[in-house]
Amino acid sequence: MPAGRDVIVLSALSKLYEPTPKWMRFLARTHITEPVKALDGVDLVVRAGEICAIVGPNGAGKTSLFRIIVGLTTATGGTGSVLGLDVERDSEEIRQVVGWMPAEDRSLLMRATCRENLQLHGRLQGMHRRDLAARIPHVLAAVNLVPQTDAVVASLSAGMKARLRLARALLPGPRALILDEPTGAVDPIAAHQLLTLIMDLVDREQLAVLISSHRLEEIEALQSQALLLDRGRVRYSGDLQSLRDEWESPQLELVFTDPLRARHASAELIAQGIDITVDGGTVICRMPARGGVGAVLAGLGPLTASIQHIREVPMPLRDLIAQVYASGPAEEGVLR
Repeated sequence: MPAGRDVIVLSALSKLYEPTPKWMRFLARTHITEPVKALDGVDLVVRAGEICAIVGPNGAGKTSLFRIIVGLTTATGGTGSVLGLDVERDSEEIRQVVGWMPAEDRSLLMRATCRENLQLHGRLQGMHRRDLAARIPHVLAAVNLVPQTDAVVASLSAGMKARLRLARALLPGPRALILDEPTGAVDPIAAHQLLTLIMDLVDREQLAVLISSHRLEEIEALQSQALLLDRGRVRYSGDLQSLRDEWESPQLELVFTDPLRARHASAELIAQGIDITVDGGTVICRMPARGGVGAVLAGLGPLTASIQHIREVPMPLRDLIAQVYASGPAEEGVLR
């Protein structure tokens, strides 16, 4: 697929969940009594060879967005397409070009082998046996699970199970992937390996990828686009560097000769109205809008002689995104 081609296109996409009818409430495990707007006018374009991270707190609308794209629920407003296929009218065809990786292992058969799991899910997707016979070795090789082909799933590590779910998403030869918390149950080393694998697949096969994750450091490592959702509305859409350029407040790390001098320095900076945190002999402060580093050092006076090390540090992505959300509620019809 040519790099840069539009694959996933959403325009003014909305989803409203109506209250559960009273006669059904005793049958439902959970029900709602008031209308809930899960998505409110979401616009998004994901191109071939591009990863877009969907970020937001629980209830932001991430799951509803994914479910609409793969045809598990329908939108109540706006439009969506994958490779020109309408998400509502052409849902069966879309499932042949979109690979879906759920967040949990519950859809895996723990007493079956990797091969048997892929055979079952491939058949459920309507794939022919001869096609599966060719695809299964290919996708297992793509996720580095060939040695575990005939291993029982229950014997696999959490990282291997995650890679098996990715292999299952790759079975139909998709042009787009939707990954819902792909690293949620794995350790940091396995998570790094899985993300590296995803990035290689995107680059090699020019896939369009939507990914959700609560591990913001992973999203930053992907060097992806980002869509910040807040109660169904878009708070920010674009690349992470532009987000930093717009919202980042630079921080300065000062390492003093001992904790006592660090405490004296922090008292001076607080008196000047500068936000700081102290950890032993290290003081991290948010630089003022005017004066920058010079203003901070000038305010310390003789204490600057006890500074051993000084450097500007990037704002953690979690703090950056928290600052966006703390700026006020999302306004209807406004993209920030």
